[in-house]
Amino acid sequence: MGIAVFFPIFLIFAMFLGLAAKVLLAIWIYKDAEQRGMNAILWCLLMIFINVIIILVIYLIVRTKGEVMRKNLGLLISGIGVAVVNTFIVIIACIFLLFFAVNDGGMHNMMNDYNYDYDNEYQYDMDNWQEF
Repeated sequence: MGIAVFFPIFLIFAMFLGLAAKVLLAIWIYKDAEQRGMNAILWCLLMIFINVIIILVIYLIVRTKGEVMRKNLGLLISGIGVAVVNTFIVIIACIFLLFFAVNDGGMHNMMNDYNYDYDNEYQYDMDNWQEF
């Protein structure tokens, strides 16, 4: 059993990190698009419902030129940082899952350490069988 107990906790932590990255980057895109006169709500919704990295790259290419607000730059940097950490956690979780499946450490092997006597044939007395 061991480390397999922590796998669901690991995935829940990765889920919350992904959600935090989406929120931070959605707030940054909303503020930046609003400052540039773009449709801020559309870009924010795209960030929420589509992959963070894809929308961020598309937004940085498509956005109109203008001065960057330095006070919102922290949101961008922290959002990208959280997204990168989340990506590494998901990759580690996938590697762990593959290792666990390939290593044959699944639930079907939990009882292998017990000594069962499979050679003994069981005899049942069908004449004295009673139903409860």
